[in-house]
Amino acid sequence: MVQNFQKITHNSMSKNIFLLLLLISGMLFFSSPLYIAAASDGLIISPAFQEILLDQTNKNQEFTVSLTNNTNTTITLKLSMFDFGSLDESGGVAFLGASNDLENKYSLASWMRPEKEIITLTPYTTEDIRVAVENSASLSPGGHYGALAFQTDIQTNITNDVSLQSVAIQQLFSTLVFVKKIGGEIYGLDFKEQEYNNAVVKFQDTLRLRFQNTGNVHLTPRGIAMVTDPLGRVVAKGIINPESGLILPETSRVYAVHLNTVAMSFVPGWYTIEIAYRYDGKEDLVTTISQFIFIPPLTILVFLVLIILGWYAVMKNRNKTGAQEVLFEYEESTHRKTDTK
Repeated sequence: MVQNFQKITHNSMSKNIFLLLLLISGMLFFSSPLYIAAASDGLIISPAFQEILLDQTNKNQEFTVSLTNNTNTTITLKLSMFDFGSLDESGGVAFLGASNDLENKYSLASWMRPEKEIITLTPYTTEDIRVAVENSASLSPGGHYGALAFQTDIQTNITNDVSLQSVAIQQLFSTLVFVKKIGGEIYGLDFKEQEYNNAVVKFQDTLRLRFQNTGNVHLTPRGIAMVTDPLGRVVAKGIINPESGLILPETSRVYAVHLNTVAMSFVPGWYTIEIAYRYDGKEDLVTTISQFIFIPPLTILVFLVLIILGWYAVMKNRNKTGAQEVLFEYEESTHRKTDTK
């Protein structure tokens, strides 16, 4: 992901980037490798996501990051390592500079060893950078999370344009690293709450679910949400986390589930939402059930039509009865006049 990290002057460029908090928003947690930039020009870093598994027999585990310069200018990058944690429940992450107990517990930057920290890319070339994760005794079992940040070097990349030398744009490119060390990992996923703002007469197609990771490794929630009517028919269903978004340890995340209509809703009454979930690696599903009242618009329409038809029938019958009474009175009056004569 390419971001304008900070606009600064050439003479006052910060040397302590790790003291800054960099917010990275968007969906960064995907199961398949992603490209930082998808454009045909510019700098491309691949993949954006690395997942490393360490066991007791591994001393070091290596992975590779590919850097491609698709510009006609030589680019120099400075490589730094950061720890990262959860930014909020939307799935974004934050690069961490200041430390606390939770960050130290799941930190990774101190155990990453890149083969070089200064990379120079000539125009239209690609270079692979090897990075080793040191599996030492000080790296505790469970999940550890870090990022490789490639920062453009303004001093070497500065343009010859005099008008742009006083103010330059410093850019930061990153790839995230998820490490799981075997030998003491704890898995736990709790469903905390759901948000379904359903109107009584309008069926909502989005359900928001909040999950909490109670373990010490990252998890990928899976599952399905189904809505059934009072007759037990499934009228809507949706997949939980089709994007394979992760939850970091001891954090919560909200997932939006799109409910696709599979049958027409025409029965008024109590509708049931059934949520069945698990995490990757677990076979058994946990189920939770809730209910809401729903009156389908079609039912309201049919009810109104029946009322109108009933009213029309009553009025028609009343008019017919009234006409018969008038005719009867007329005939009675005619008979009385005849008898009088």
